[in-house]
Amino acid sequence: MQANALEHLRGPMERALELGKANGASAMRITAHQGESQSIGFQAGRLKNADGSDGMGYSIHVVKDGRSGAASGNMPDMLENMVERALALTQFGAVSHFTEYPAPADSYASPKLYSPSVKNLSQEKQLADCQELVDFLKSKEDGLDIEAGAKVHESQSLLMTSGGFVGETHSGGWSISAGFQRTAGTDMLFSGAWRSGIQLNDLYDLDYLKQEMAFDLEYGSRTATIADGAYPVYIPPAWLGSFLRPISMGISGRSVFKGTSPLGDQLGKACFASNLTIVDDPHTDFRGESSGYDGAGIPTIRRNLVENGVLQHFLYDWDTAHMASQAPTGHDGCAPHTMLVKPGDTDSRAMLRSIDKGIYIRQLLGFGQGNLGNGDFSCNIALGYVIEKGEVVGRLKNAMAAGNILELLKGDIRFSSDVDPQTRQPYAILSGVNIVSRNA
Repeated sequence: MQANALEHLRGPMERALELGKANGASAMRITAHQGESQSIGFQAGRLKNADGSDGMGYSIHVVKDGRSGAASGNMPDMLENMVERALALTQFGAVSHFTEYPAPADSYASPKLYSPSVKNLSQEKQLADCQELVDFLKSKEDGLDIEAGAKVHESQSLLMTSGGFVGETHSGGWSISAGFQRTAGTDMLFSGAWRSGIQLNDLYDLDYLKQEMAFDLEYGSRTATIADGAYPVYIPPAWLGSFLRPISMGISGRSVFKGTSPLGDQLGKACFASNLTIVDDPHTDFRGESSGYDGAGIPTIRRNLVENGVLQHFLYDWDTAHMASQAPTGHDGCAPHTMLVKPGDTDSRAMLRSIDKGIYIRQLLGFGQGNLGNGDFSCNIALGYVIEKGEVVGRLKNAMAAGNILELLKGDIRFSSDVDPQTRQPYAILSGVNIVSRNA
């Protein structure tokens, strides 16, 4: 992609902002995006697609007479028409709690979101690497239904507000994944592994993907049972973020203002275990969630959301901050950029060996369908293993896990000293998760 791919839109976007103002808009924001990608896909162990795509688009948000309107398009010469459409839609739009966008701040962080190293990942290499993963799975066992895929993408975005803020972003990255389904009668085993990044570095590791799937092929062939009860659950880094969702939902300033957050009266209080610290860090280089500003042009900052078990912050976007009479925190949708758990002091392998009897969670099915706003979950264990005396002994089938995450995080929780390089999260042990198994 050529540098400044959106430069040709800068003038039209500036004129569109003036048009909105001339027609009664008190606040207006335009975001333009242009991107391209190339991808490889295998299904049923065979190449299905090897193609590329590109596209551009823009979105418009306006505030007029206290109400919001929005429109979007992908034709630059229709930009002013879309402004008129957005203005017309304000008469039916939601109430806006602000009338103007803020002036730009004095300075912003500039995390790196693009690396030219991804240019070295050609479509030919993607194809060869996916084929290698497919061949590996075929060599391990006949009859597997195998999928694999890889993608490289690059994009640029341009944000302008009527407050005078202009933000430009150049981003990109890669991803590669593989997975399989094994079916034997009524028994089905699903497994998969993936890696992604912005830089082409050691994260791009086919051996890691092979090892992850080989683990499930080996241990998934064994079965084990466990009596119903409350057990410690060993959670890999890829799933730890999901178990933090009740916190991210609870610290939303909009939920707090509406009185629906179970954490609404807990600010500044010790409401979790003392070894839980959660960091929101939007400034790390080469992380897709990083950004120096939010959609209103508010600067982002690094902060501890929870520190030693004490809740430190609620999060507010520009609209919610005005609704709740609070300061904006630089969070679109009142959601954190990251929720990184501070590591503990014990290696993950030693943590696993410390479990006398418990469950190793690899995949959950229907986790998000519980009442996570209150912390409640009840879901099927799609892929999990029984741990006995520190060893994985076999796959647990036809079982469910349940509990209240906000309560579990107050109890005996442990985090590993090592973190996954992909998610930057540690392994975790949550004690007292209820397990119900029809195999008991």
